[in-house]
Amino acid sequence: MRLLILGLGTAGSKIADAIIRPSGHSARCSDLHAIAVDNDPEVLEHFTHIGEEAKFYFPKDDIEAPELLTTRFTIDEVKSKLKGFDVGIHDAVLICAGLGGGLVSLVPHLVSIIRETMFEPVFALVTIPTEDEGESRLIRAMKNLQMIRPLVDGVIIFDNQLWLDKARGELAETTLEQRSVGITEKFWIPGTPEKRSIEPYDLVNRHIARRIRLLVHAGEIQKGVPQTVLDSREILNTITGMSYITIGLAEEELPEYGRIGILRQRSETRVGRQERAARIVKLAEKAVFRDISSYCDFSTAKKALILLSGPEEELSMKGYMAVRKWIDESIEGFEMRAGDIPVSSRQSNRVSVLIVFSGLKTVTRVQELYERFGQKRDERE
Repeated sequence: MRLLILGLGTAGSKIADAIIRPSGHSARCSDLHAIAVDNDPEVLEHFTHIGEEAKFYFPKDDIEAPELLTTRFTIDEVKSKLKGFDVGIHDAVLICAGLGGGLVSLVPHLVSIIRETMFEPVFALVTIPTEDEGESRLIRAMKNLQMIRPLVDGVIIFDNQLWLDKARGELAETTLEQRSVGITEKFWIPGTPEKRSIEPYDLVNRHIARRIRLLVHAGEIQKGVPQTVLDSREILNTITGMSYITIGLAEEELPEYGRIGILRQRSETRVGRQERAARIVKLAEKAVFRDISSYCDFSTAKKALILLSGPEEELSMKGYMAVRKWIDESIEGFEMRAGDIPVSSRQSNRVSVLIVFSGLKTVTRVQELYERFGQKRDERE
């Protein structure tokens, strides 16, 4: 799938940079382009995957007068960059932003520019601040979400409170394991060739990017032969016009012995087939109940999408059909799409189950923020 990513602010720009990071396991056929707009020049300087011509510095004082933003030099530059893309070169536009940041105020102006120059659907990927960031930031986030929601074709929600806790847990667990065997305290990031230090927020961004990259990869031409094809059009049909969207992803690394031919024969037995089916079901449950981008009542979803990825011989059709039946019977709507991305075991020994819920009536943390701060906001206004 061909995607234009627009990162706003430090959080949004870092997510955009993580999404377009080259993968060591796949030769992608899609076109990924990213633009970063931030008010911190040092952050822009350190982006390694976004080109210099696509980095735009936006002075902090400009945020104080959002009604003047469309006349500012930076916005004119961004507009010129957007117009520079050929018509129809992208399947969709994704705006990434932290809801508590100041540059979210640019969204209405940028969406207007995009609508003028492009006909592709526009989605927002937003992160909800943590409790530690303070009440005023949470109230601002709620207000910004209400502003963004009607402007775009769908809003993908990531709860930083949930994912920061997960990231800290992952890093702490890895550090303990490394200390026990005398390894330096560095974390291995999937898709990178070596271990290096990483901060919790960077790990959260990697988790976000992994979900988007899998969706992008699903719309590409596959070298393997999918049992069920899922193309870009079906992905877009699942999320376009669907308001709140969440994405769950659970993955499991297969043991090295799974690649050895003599032991592979065992996996073709009845027991082996049952184990592969059970793995798919287990990962689907984890994707929905634990590793979802934001907790939600998925039974209220109008549409859903399931995507399996991994070595072709490990993608169980029995498990796939069981998960499909479960999700199809659980959601309120009647549209359920599913597909798989088979890869060579030499490329990856990871089995992944990704599940998208769209058109959600309730996203748990969003609802909690409205209930906590809605009245206070009214009083302030």
